[in-house]
Amino acid sequence: MRILVLCTDQGVRVPGTKGAALHLGAVTRAFAQLGHEVLLMGVAGHDAPDVDCRTWLLSHPGRAEGRQQELNKLALTAQFATRGLDVAVSFAPDVVYERLSLFGTAGLALADATGAEHVLEVNAILSREQSRWRGLHHVEEAVRREELTLCGADQVVAVSDEVAQAVREVRGERVHTVPNGFDEQLFEAEVDRDAVRGGWGVGGRERVAVFVGTLRPWHGVEHAVRALPHAPREVRLVVVGDGPGRLELERLAEQCRVSDRVVLTGALSHTDAVAAVRSADLGLAPYPELDDFAFSPLKLYEYLAAGLPFVASRLGQISALVDEYGSGLLVQPGDPLALAEGIRSTVSDAGAADRADRARTLAFDRCGWRARASQILTLTTRTGVAVP
Repeated sequence: MRILVLCTDQGVRVPGTKGAALHLGAVTRAFAQLGHEVLLMGVAGHDAPDVDCRTWLLSHPGRAEGRQQELNKLALTAQFATRGLDVAVSFAPDVVYERLSLFGTAGLALADATGAEHVLEVNAILSREQSRWRGLHHVEEAVRREELTLCGADQVVAVSDEVAQAVREVRGERVHTVPNGFDEQLFEAEVDRDAVRGGWGVGGRERVAVFVGTLRPWHGVEHAVRALPHAPREVRLVVVGDGPGRLELERLAEQCRVSDRVVLTGALSHTDAVAAVRSADLGLAPYPELDDFAFSPLKLYEYLAAGLPFVASRLGQISALVDEYGSGLLVQPGDPLALAEGIRSTVSDAGAADRADRARTLAFDRCGWRARASQILTLTTRTGVAVP
């Protein structure tokens, strides 16, 4: 089968270090590993593409804010639909697999021109998300294009039941839930745990709580910093990721007098981020209270793959994940004291590591990216789907 993977979001580069970029790359590689011929069309990153397939990448339009950024996104979408048309027709895909992007309608155009089945991956209702967290000027146009794409796709794959329900409110049926996953190869590779921990300046008796993600308000990493004074003294916090909240996080650590217990690594390659996770003692997903929480957190699947006990906010899909895999401790969202108690309980629980090891085995059976890619392709009407 020929699969054209499409992402017109200028913030999701190929390659990139953000979770969305890692997700895009992982799904693309998984399709190729299953034996399919794959073409990835997206926005170029700073380095060479890290996927095992053909790529066709447009240059990033340059940094902008507000209305100009939105106009850039509209123009970029148009370029994919026009400049990319001959490329898509020449490739002759059976399936166009598109990651939903703000203002993105190019997938509809390319699928129509090639006669391919259009499968749309939805990680969030982006017009709502953008309006809430970043601000959106061209609201009506964003909603119009989003609804056009949601209703026009042949199949929709949502990353959580909450996202799937939001999509059904727009298009009705033909919406399927396929949660996130992890890169099996990265979690099978050798890691020099002592060297990684030594790079953080961590002593032999100290325990490392790791957070992985961009430093944005909806990830709640500030609650982890506020929890640290109330957690056992031997616990140190390693934050893997970067973003606009970094300076504020550094100030908060100073205010809480825990700067000496916090390590901010900045953005790392995915390989190094996975090594960090596998070198920690427990993982954190300290989301704040969000009424419309609909994430399928990549970090939790990577904690499972690493055999890492974790403490997470009791929200959305997270509760079902803990029940399914039998590992992880849930706490009240946005409550640093509850998070601190969860950390204390986990580091003192002799059975936590055994439960995490059993969860790792289950995770490799159920939610590696190749398994997720197979689940996605079974939803298509085209033949020739390979079995991993």
